[in-house]
Amino acid sequence: FTERPKPYINLGFPKMGTSSLHAFFECGGLTSLHYRCGRNHPSCAKCMLQNLNAELPLLSEPNCGQADSYAQIDNGTFFPQISLLDEIHKGYPNATFFLTFRSMEAWYRSISHWPPRPGGPHMVDRFKKLDLPGLPADKGDNLQAFSDWYCQHVERVRALVAQHPSHSLVEVDIEDDNVGSMMNQLFGR
Repeated sequence: FTERPKPYINLGFPKMGTSSLHAFFECGGLTSLHYRCGRNHPSCAKCMLQNLNAELPLLSEPNCGQADSYAQIDNGTFFPQISLLDEIHKGYPNATFFLTFRSMEAWYRSISHWPPRPGGPHMVDRFKKLDLPGLPADKGDNLQAFSDWYCQHVERVRALVAQHPSHSLVEVDIEDDNVGSMMNQLFGR
């Protein structure tokens, strides 16, 4: 299991364990990027968009920094893991993809209160203002709408991996008490 192809790209959503995934790989001695990709780019999302416009693989240099793991590739306003899923596959046909999970109630509560400032706006408000694939037309104003949206994203990623078995897909429940030992077994870290 420890020879899963790199790069490792998290296709999950923010506030679903991206920092923990980043810390796991960094602690294990791998190069991991979280949100920022390279010195000259404030976010992986922006450098991926620049590479898309230059017809380069989305995470390639010189625009993005090279890494073994990309724990969070969105920037809160642009979500390549949703909008550019096919392009990610084309640029990295052997990548190991991650989907992170937690209870939908905990996730919705988290995005409804992040960043932690009185009166917001919070991440859930940002999502509602964006034109994101799969987000309900009414912009989803409740737990069920956001749960359904994430479920559709998961199904889309699973279908892509089923269609292209050169990818590995690792699904991680960040609330599972055994997640550390499971990750250690899978990656020898």
